[in-house]
Amino acid sequence: MNISHSHVFAATTDEVSTMLADRTFAERRGAASGSGSPDVQVEGTVAEGFSVTIRQQVPSSSIPAEFRSFVGSSLAVRYTEVWEPAVGPDRTGTFAVEIVGAPGHAAGSLALVPDGDGTRFVAAGAISVRVPLVGAMIESAVGDAVVKGLEAELAVADAWLAGDR
Repeated sequence: MNISHSHVFAATTDEVSTMLADRTFAERRGAASGSGSPDVQVEGTVAEGFSVTIRQQVPSSSIPAEFRSFVGSSLAVRYTEVWEPAVGPDRTGTFAVEIVGAPGHAAGSLALVPDGDGTRFVAAGAISVRVPLVGAMIESAVGDAVVKGLEAELAVADAWLAGDR
């Protein structure tokens, strides 16, 4: 199943990149999913490229009840994004989401591009679940959960850029 999402930040690509590479911001965005205290690693620099890894326990209530028996009461989720050095005002990266112990994952591309006075964030990728018969239904549920989580993180990002740090 393919997913895509776009959002415009009221900030420059440099400001958005600096935010994304900030450990405190990464902790806040991880907590936006309701997991409490995520384990966060940020490596590299904004100038040279950086990676962000967020490991967390997410309540399985974030997925439909009919699929919870596959995962238990919580999901161990590892999210990783890798950002390349900026090329002019643009920046590209990749992301991967792994639900530890579950037969599926999501991966794709990220981009930050100028959009008027702001920056357009674009995420596009695919979700793959290798479960016979119900895999497509689980992919759809996971896709909905990924987009919902991304929207929560983007709200945290908007607040951060507006000065709520």
